[in-house]
Amino acid sequence: MSAWWLYKKQPDTDTTVPVAMIVFLYVIVVATGLAIRTLTWPEQEHVTAIFFVPSVILPICLVSLLVFIGFIFHDANIHYAETRKFIAKEQEINLKAYARKNMAIAAWSSITPLEQPALNMLKLEGEFPLAPKTPVKIQLEDRFDQTRSEQMFYCLLAPMAEKLKGNNYRIFEAVVWVRGGSESVIDELRRTLERLGVETASTCKIESSMECPDYAIVSQWMNLSDYRAGNRLIIIVDLHEESGESKSMENACAFLLTSHYVQEEGKKPVYLYQPMSDVTDVEEKMAIYLMAGSVLTPKNLWYTGLSRIEKYPLMQALDEKALSVERLDIDASLGAKSAGYRWLALAFAADAVKYAQGEQLVAYSDKNKFCITALSSRKTAIPKKLVWCNWNHPLYPAGMAALFCVLSLIAYRISFPAQNDPPAIWALMASIFIPFIIFIGMGIFIFISKTNAAYEDMEF
Repeated sequence: MSAWWLYKKQPDTDTTVPVAMIVFLYVIVVATGLAIRTLTWPEQEHVTAIFFVPSVILPICLVSLLVFIGFIFHDANIHYAETRKFIAKEQEINLKAYARKNMAIAAWSSITPLEQPALNMLKLEGEFPLAPKTPVKIQLEDRFDQTRSEQMFYCLLAPMAEKLKGNNYRIFEAVVWVRGGSESVIDELRRTLERLGVETASTCKIESSMECPDYAIVSQWMNLSDYRAGNRLIIIVDLHEESGESKSMENACAFLLTSHYVQEEGKKPVYLYQPMSDVTDVEEKMAIYLMAGSVLTPKNLWYTGLSRIEKYPLMQALDEKALSVERLDIDASLGAKSAGYRWLALAFAADAVKYAQGEQLVAYSDKNKFCITALSSRKTAIPKKLVWCNWNHPLYPAGMAALFCVLSLIAYRISFPAQNDPPAIWALMASIFIPFIIFIGMGIFIFISKTNAAYEDMEF
């Protein structure tokens, strides 16, 4: 959750330079120098180059020294403002890179009482399902050698068994949730995997979740280092009690997620992007999520469990960007909200990608915590890292101020030579190096101070 934020738009600093005033200052000072030099120049002496050193060159150097000292502080303010904008832009780039992390869904399957619910809801085949007419239970056989959970596991995993047995995905970890289930579901899943011929059935790590997982678990996997993310199998079985009734539809689904997807000829990959989870302010966060651009032009939105204070801000944010024209309410189609619907919606969205229906969004809410993720058949580009730009900073005018300070000292010595012996070599060297040390040191100090101040003020 902490990753989904942006800085407010940073204000521009005033970069105007009083050029007319500076030019006027040069003219006044040079004119004054010429006037004084003319009045003090001996009448019988011819005008030589020395005439212009104290009257023109020295005033120009002194004014330039003052101008560049002023520019040190002027450019320091620019550097401060540009650094703040750089920090804000860097956070935006980091957010986009974070949002565009993904795992591929190497295989998935879903079971409901309907034959093709995704195609029905997309109005590609059959009739659009309506909750009151929808059967709510999945018909299972009465078998003495398999529990209800094992039957569901077998039906879910049979379509992806070949992948689980192949070299690409044979090493995997599994998370399983069965409504009302106990730790025994781990053994039931192992037996099912063995029945399907999966060699790693007895050694793979299986975790039983007491609560239906949310998409945050996918985010955790994505943010592991690549070599640890690997292959993850997640199984959701949302069945009623055998004697119980419910207004929601029974459902089950399974996903094989991988960070090392192997392309198959004739099949589209389906990429699942970084979820944004545990959101309490949809109006604020949706604008940030859409700006991050996990997918750029989502066509459909599948959602379940949204309250009015979540649904309408979500729709408003999508309308403002003219995205996800088709909004598909799982609850209205399949019956009252159920925990498994969040994963069933994900399976429907994966089916939509598979059937060339473009990029998809999936949203749900649980306990007033909103979550959204995106799916696509192609990867969205990760933006390049931001590099420092060439904006004004105090180091350049500090160097120029040091240069004109040295030139002013030289012009002064030429204009007003000492009556005694010429200065020692160490004095000449000091008059050259000391100004550079002072002014460049001041420029570096101001540069570092303003940089640190920008980072501190941005709390970066």
